[in-house]
Amino acid sequence: MYFIDTNVFIRVLVKDNEKFFRECLSFLNLIKKDEIRAFTSTLVLSEVEWVLDGFYKFEKQKVIEALDGIIKLKNLKIIDKFDPQLALDIFQKNNVKFIDALISSNPQIFQMKIIIISYDKDFDKLNVKRKEPKDVLKGI
Repeated sequence: MYFIDTNVFIRVLVKDNEKFFRECLSFLNLIKKDEIRAFTSTLVLSEVEWVLDGFYKFEKQKVIEALDGIIKLKNLKIIDKFDPQLALDIFQKNNVKFIDALISSNPQIFQMKIIIISYDKDFDKLNVKRKEPKDVLKGI
């Protein structure tokens, strides 16, 4: 099982790196075809909105379409079970963003039952499993 982090969706939406775009698109297609089980969260949706609007200056309608596409991605589930106190502890002990600590506080992620799919190497500082889309594609 996999948890999809913000940057995977961003690479597909902005197409600023052809290699990452292809890897992420292929990975998301595995979800659509129900070849892998995957999750994301409203935290990620919020961060996608923030990045598209704040950094890439997408128009609001384009942001809405992007979020709608993620929400409606066939076979992708939304999980929102996080432990804010554990996240704060992780954040205090590690040089990472709070949102990464919060994602890591999900019980299944924290217990390494779900692998985070992300290009964000900060997750490697935490006691969680992380892979990039290409790592999963190699095994399929």
